[in-house]
Amino acid sequence: MKKNFKKHKKMWVLIGGALFIAAVVWAAAELSGQADAMAQDAGSNSFDLELTTYETLKKPKSAPDCDWTKDKELREKIDANDTKYKELVEKAKGELKDSGKVSDDTGKGILDLAAEYKNLQDEYSEMWNACKCKTRSNVAKELGNTRVKSAEVVVSNIDEKKLKEMTKAQEKLKKARKEYVKQAQADDEISDADKKDVQANIIPKVNNMIPVFAAFVENVTGLLNEAQQTAQKSTNEGGIFGALKAVKEGPKLLKNVKALLTVAKGMLTNVKDLLADAKTLTK
Repeated sequence: MKKNFKKHKKMWVLIGGALFIAAVVWAAAELSGQADAMAQDAGSNSFDLELTTYETLKKPKSAPDCDWTKDKELREKIDANDTKYKELVEKAKGELKDSGKVSDDTGKGILDLAAEYKNLQDEYSEMWNACKCKTRSNVAKELGNTRVKSAEVVVSNIDEKKLKEMTKAQEKLKKARKEYVKQAQADDEISDADKKDVQANIIPKVNNMIPVFAAFVENVTGLLNEAQQTAQKSTNEGGIFGALKAVKEGPKLLKNVKALLTVAKGMLTNVKDLLADAKTLTK
């Protein structure tokens, strides 16, 4: 009887341990899926930041050497690319939600459009540079570079390296934008009509973006707390954080989500700076 009791006790301990490990692995998988979706949102939010930054690029009141025909042609192509890109990003979000990954065709389409966008912005940069509008040229160049990095985030599972590369590109874009705004305001380059456009369209748009980006920071913070609690729970229960390590989710997941939170906070700061820059253009 005593032997049977010990045997059954051991069996229940083993079953309990197996159930615990299964629960930890399941929790890690759930959190990993949420992290992938939020990383994709970060890439999508970057698109909004890129698009609105692009919209701040206004013609100088006096630039006789600029090729305005080429300007019009490039802007039409860039706008068409943005429309297609946005549609595919929405499709990618649906695919990730339904199947846990972005299909090869959709992913390729997004990356191809990002590469095309970069080429168009490189052309646009050259056009501005040719008529000695250096700061506008720099903004166009960094817009193309940022799109490539944000597209890679959209089509991939959460990846610390890709997130950091996107953040680095966004910071370069922000610097270029600030230099353009500073120079445009100092030289009084923005026409009254364009100032009114910024006031009526861009500033309200950015004001609407700020709470969205702030909510994203809160959501990522919540995800990080959940990931830390799951890791702590597994550590407390007999020190078997190996349950997470066994599926290579624990340490990697925490590292990726911490990187995502840094990205989210940086983008919130960036969009607030964009609002300040837009207001400067109206002065």
